[in-house]
Amino acid sequence: MKFLTLFIGLILFYLLGLMKKKGISFGMRVISGSILGIILGFFFKESTEYIGVFGRIYANLLFSMVIPLLLESVIKIVISTENLANLRSMGLKTIGVLSLHNVLGSSIGLILAVIFKIGKDANIPITKSSEVKEVPGFADAFVNFFPKNIVLDASEGSVIPIIVFAVLIGLAILQLIERGKEKEVKPFVDFIESFSEIIFRLIGFITDFTPYAVLSLLANSIGNIDYTAVKPLLFILILTYVASVFHSYITTGALLAILAKLNPFKFFKKNWPVQAIGFTTQSSVGSIAANIENLTENMGVSQKIASFVAPMGATMGMPGCAGFWPVMSALLTANVLGINYKISDYIMLIFVALLVSLGTVGVPGTATITTTAVFAAMGLPVEMVVILSPISSLADMGRTATNVTAAASSALIVAANEKEIDRDTYNK
Repeated sequence: MKFLTLFIGLILFYLLGLMKKKGISFGMRVISGSILGIILGFFFKESTEYIGVFGRIYANLLFSMVIPLLLESVIKIVISTENLANLRSMGLKTIGVLSLHNVLGSSIGLILAVIFKIGKDANIPITKSSEVKEVPGFADAFVNFFPKNIVLDASEGSVIPIIVFAVLIGLAILQLIERGKEKEVKPFVDFIESFSEIIFRLIGFITDFTPYAVLSLLANSIGNIDYTAVKPLLFILILTYVASVFHSYITTGALLAILAKLNPFKFFKKNWPVQAIGFTTQSSVGSIAANIENLTENMGVSQKIASFVAPMGATMGMPGCAGFWPVMSALLTANVLGINYKISDYIMLIFVALLVSLGTVGVPGTATITTTAVFAAMGLPVEMVVILSPISSLADMGRTATNVTAAASSALIVAANEKEIDRDTYNK
């Protein structure tokens, strides 16, 4: 029966491949894969072990991309400031505001997840290969933030020391450039650029298999799942959009009024076309050009600030994809597994989400990478990330719109503090 299930699963894989050839969207293929996986698992209970192998391989490959992605992305973020003076002024202000967005987004997700107890008593089985690591105490965790053996850290999936290591490399490069050794460091900078392109392409290869992985993992899980398990999965989708709306308007409006002394309603009126682009394309990077144009022409932000902050906002911070989504996913998973988080664990979770946000890439599927990194740091099973993929795909529109809004508002806040904004243009 296991071989029969495998054979039928391969046929369904072929059908998903045909859907791709016909130009059916990635999101629709993920949803189709989840439906087919549920049907396959329902009719072939306890016979899905072989078809489940594909999902487990996908989870392993996804996990393997986290460390190299974070390493190259964080280095690029630091050296993009061009010099230490820019890093200390405009760069630190930008990173600070984007980080604030991430922390507030994560906190919103945490509060919603705790209040509504998402995943509590839900029967969502995770494959036996999954391992849950115990989260260390705060003192030990803080010491472990700093790299001791970078190779060992990478092999164990310790993302935070990798991020710290990458920041130190970036700072060293900037310092060498200031000392007139730009020629000496250029080969390494060029290598990082090339490495970034390669990693980006590899991630594209892996995420292309998401519909098949979802089918595989759901088929393997559905035999032991009860109907009450659907509720927390749908519930996290609803809460994601609640978090998106709250952060995009209430939180962002408050930040603009307090930190930039700007009328938030003017911002909401002028920013909605860029929001719509982010919502429909599900890509923060794809919204950069429109964001820069809108900031300079309609909101009075200088070209220098807009061109620096908008791209930065597409690659770090990201309160949707790297904030409330991974936090809520982690808490749902912890509740499913019966792990009782303490206050210190909540603080650790928000801090980890912040650090991971330094290495995000604003393309469709970013949330999967960031959530995988958060799960790795918190010792949670990566397989749950894949099981949540169908819901994640539906949530991505709201998350991306939130990310784009955060990037635009951050540019305004930095511009206001740097006195690089024409307030008359903004208030028109």
